[in-house]
Amino acid sequence: MSDAAGFGQVMMRARLTREIGESEAKQRNALSIKRPGLTLRQGSQVTVLETLEQGQAFLVEFGHKSPDACDWLGVLYPSEIELEGASPQQAA
Repeated sequence: MSDAAGFGQVMMRARLTREIGESEAKQRNALSIKRPGLTLRQGSQVTVLETLEQGQAFLVEFGHKSPDACDWLGVLYPSEIELEGASPQQAA
């Protein structure tokens, strides 16, 4: 999903630094349809869609099923992800 939230900008990739279990993943998932049994495993790659609160939080998506869909959408914090690269907007 290259433009999930309509931002139209290059996204960053990140890796989860801790596992998010099924109950927590369901609770924190912003999508209306939640896949049963979904967990976010430590080391899994996510796409950062937006940096929030001056880098204190990130809107991320997980599990690309197709170009316009994902399995999980929610907010993660710097202690939960390791950024892999910066987008042009953050490098400026």
